[in-house]
Amino acid sequence: MRNAIALSRSAAVLAVVAGATACCVNLPAAAAVVDSFVWPTTLAPFGDGYPRSGDRCRRLGESPATSAYLDHTATLVGCPGPSDSESAQAIVHGEHGRVVGEAEGVTLISIPNEGNHTDGTTPPAVPGHGNQSGATGTLRCALRAEQRMRQCRFDVARHDDRSAVLVVHLPGGGTRAIFFGPDGTVVGVARTATDRPTRGNTSARKTGDVNLISVGRERYEVLDEVIHGD
Repeated sequence: MRNAIALSRSAAVLAVVAGATACCVNLPAAAAVVDSFVWPTTLAPFGDGYPRSGDRCRRLGESPATSAYLDHTATLVGCPGPSDSESAQAIVHGEHGRVVGEAEGVTLISIPNEGNHTDGTTPPAVPGHGNQSGATGTLRCALRAEQRMRQCRFDVARHDDRSAVLVVHLPGGGTRAIFFGPDGTVVGVARTATDRPTRGNTSARKTGDVNLISVGRERYEVLDEVIHGD
């Protein structure tokens, strides 16, 4: 009788261990399912997360599927899943975003760029050294090394000491600010003209009167006359 009781207890212990083992083995598989989303290349996603590295949402570039949603005054972001998902709602409420569509299982959200006023007022002037003058136009740019160069709109604020701040409106939304010293050299870059400039991963060289500027994988071709207005 005692042997039968002992065997029953052993069988119960083995069942508990087997159940715990099965649970632990299945957990990674469940996690893998959650993180298995594959971004459609047709949406031209880039970066490793938005607004922070590792987040599920990403910025979207220019493609036939996104062109109708692109706006130089806003950044286009995609979040996997429906518009009421946790990641999408975090962007909508935390970044003042607006859901503008859905494509291939991705919610498309437009986020106003810093400095764009929706109340019709004029953004403040770019801080600089002394009086400033401005100009607008287009220049050649690309967001990635393998991407074909295209025309991007720019605004430039020139100061009386010949320094300048160039703001390029990126194809996928958002901006890139490039800060030039009085001699025309790049002294820093930032996301917007009001951000603190840093050197970052920036390089520049000249070919004639064209400044070839790289900021990470981004590429810009800036004429001297854009910087100085001469």
